[in-house]
Amino acid sequence: MSIRVAVTGLGMFLPGFPNLTSWAEKNELPADDPRKPGGLAYDRVNRRRASQMGRAIGDAVAEAMAVANVDGVTTPIIVGSSIGEAGAMLGLLDKMWRENEPMSPAVFTVSVHNAASGLLSISMKNKGYTTSIAADYDTPAATLQEGLGLIATGTEAVVCVCADEASPRSLLEHAPHWDMLSAAVVLQPEGTEGALSHLTVDDCSENRSGISIAPAEFAEGFSHNPQAGMADLVDAIQRGQTGTLALDRGNGRGYRVTLDN
Repeated sequence: MSIRVAVTGLGMFLPGFPNLTSWAEKNELPADDPRKPGGLAYDRVNRRRASQMGRAIGDAVAEAMAVANVDGVTTPIIVGSSIGEAGAMLGLLDKMWRENEPMSPAVFTVSVHNAASGLLSISMKNKGYTTSIAADYDTPAATLQEGLGLIATGTEAVVCVCADEASPRSLLEHAPHWDMLSAAVVLQPEGTEGALSHLTVDDCSENRSGISIAPAEFAEGFSHNPQAGMADLVDAIQRGQTGTLALDRGNGRGYRVTLDN
């Protein structure tokens, strides 16, 4: 049985919608805008090192933490991603096997799955717990469960952020491709003042009945992203929705979250 926790902060980045406010107001950037994330949670040095996905994670985390007013030095951050820094990894493999050139040590350091969580920890001088999680389309559920576990053991606040970069064409040949997105929530103990909503993560089930909250109206490219379920959660909370929401858009094991006030 999942514990009930408060959600006190929300953040989101989609190309065209640099924060949750722009998404909520459907205030899309012009087509000729670069539409690149800024990496707001990073210091100047690590912002340069971060990938586009890493910077999108930084923007969502910074927005969510600002809304919740939690301390970046002590608050644990759980980063969920299905394919991680796959683009950088594939580029290194191409250098080594196809171009017969040496791999860049600088690129290698940010090609690992926990690159974003490491850069966040360094930039924020974070002394709290941090980890990276991958569970395919169940990554949003796994990331939230990790956060719930920390709250259950007495942690005052946890940031849960999920993101995946645009799918590399060479990685997916027979599956739908997707565009980059990043979404974050701040979890705190039940009853925390200023809570935007409360949630529990329900057990997984193949029975899809009882889901009462519709997913966000994303463009097709975003909807195929394995982390779309976390963005659906952020969207539902900012709209004040209550009820049950699927965390995997039907592609995972059937985890869902129940929202109430």
